[in-house]
Amino acid sequence: MGYKGLEAPKNLVINFRPSEKQFELWQLLQPNRCNLCGGEIEQREITTGREGFRDFKPTCVKCGNQNIPQVILAGGAAGGGKTYVSCCWIISSCIRFPELRAVIARKTLKSLKESVLNTFKKVCSMWHLEEGVHYKINNLESVIYFWNGSTVTMIELAPSPNGDYTRLGSSEWSIGAVEECNECDEKGVDVLSSRLRWKPEYFRHGVLLLTCNPNTTWVRDRFVQDNDGNPVKLREGEYTCFFTVESNPDEEFLKTYVSMLNKIKDPAVREALRYGNWNFTDVNNAAAYWNFDGNKHLVTGLREKVYDPLKPLIISWDFNVAPFMSTLALQVDYENKKLYVLEEILGRPEDKENNTPALALKISKKYQSERHMGGIIITGDPAGLARSTQTQDGVNNYTIIMDNLHPALHASKRLLSKQPPQKTRLEFINSILSGETGWEVLIDIRCRRFTEDLLYQKKLVSGEKDKSKVTDPKLRIKYEKFGHLSDCLDYAICLLLSKEWGKFQRGGSEAGIATTNNTVYGTFEY
Repeated sequence: MGYKGLEAPKNLVINFRPSEKQFELWQLLQPNRCNLCGGEIEQREITTGREGFRDFKPTCVKCGNQNIPQVILAGGAAGGGKTYVSCCWIISSCIRFPELRAVIARKTLKSLKESVLNTFKKVCSMWHLEEGVHYKINNLESVIYFWNGSTVTMIELAPSPNGDYTRLGSSEWSIGAVEECNECDEKGVDVLSSRLRWKPEYFRHGVLLLTCNPNTTWVRDRFVQDNDGNPVKLREGEYTCFFTVESNPDEEFLKTYVSMLNKIKDPAVREALRYGNWNFTDVNNAAAYWNFDGNKHLVTGLREKVYDPLKPLIISWDFNVAPFMSTLALQVDYENKKLYVLEEILGRPEDKENNTPALALKISKKYQSERHMGGIIITGDPAGLARSTQTQDGVNNYTIIMDNLHPALHASKRLLSKQPPQKTRLEFINSILSGETGWEVLIDIRCRRFTEDLLYQKKLVSGEKDKSKVTDPKLRIKYEKFGHLSDCLDYAICLLLSKEWGKFQRGGSEAGIATTNNTVYGTFEY
């Protein structure tokens, strides 16, 4: 049934000349088409193993492929033409299939209408579709109506006050697109994907297109890189299509826009927007570690370049169990005044390693298998010396660690006598990061969670770290989201650079070390 007052176009011109990359994305978006051989798609019944339940999976009738594109990320540099392809796909689908229902989402409706809607109208104009004649925009309902009954609903993909998306429960669409998906919660995107079920004779499986520029949110973890910076193993039905500015076929636009992107002063932002580089870090001027600079301190493949198995390895601990238990592995070059953060070793709750004995055993097995010969120095939060009410007298986190490290690793314990004052140590660490002391801190780029700490740990007006907590909806517990791995860095630097730390404290003495002697890393026997 057509929409009242609208008429079919008589001079429709589909003017779509995509670049090679745009065409690659276009092929992934096409209905009922196998991405491997181009064959037809059918919903084939599969065995679930649960009696009385039937499951189906989109399958190519020609080659049997069942990894059919259903959630597709078009991610990369700004200006690559991602939104343009998205609008072309949605408009052409609405033209092709009467009474199709499509949805376009963004975190806020205001930003959607100020950005995507403009591109949508531009494509319609290029194809000789006139607003008010062939299609109509109802801003009150946030719905675009076509003459053939097809609709495009514009929605705000933000959670309700109680954190859920129940308002989407009764909605039904065939296809959808989420612009700047990194601004939205992963849960919201998944809920929207589950609502793509309208008229399966058109799209036998729902297709959801996600677009964004490089970012450090859940999008990177799910579609681009794992926690170690390696290419992620995508889930079945999920695909990633990487864009650069050169993916845009408009030569005149390209010349102008590239010139503008090259003028961006911040190298990290330029890397992301100009070159589509996902290995970048944001800048957070309100961060507790305000002198951290990803371009200066992060190094690709640092561990492979500098790790020496014949020199001592410092393992610094923080004993919080959520969101994980934290350790940093470091080595120091005193001669050249360089401190290397080689890797983060986490005890995750899903692996049942967020406890001291399990994580210590994991570390022991790791460095035994790597044949580390230079000894290990255990340091970290001095509060770990306190006895738990669940352990016997004389047993604490550090005795547990030492008991679980293999004797072949030659582990010893070196601890500050008390926690360094937070405000003063933040200023000290920032002076180290700035380079004003002559020391250089280099961090392996695969230390992802540690980097997030340095970026997003905020500073209070008092000069201390903001230790505010968040609630985990799955575990139903509150915990400090950031700061655990950066605490590991604090303890390690204040210990390893004890002379510099002592001098930095105003009127204070050098930090004490709770060991039988004051031997630290600089004179360790190896």
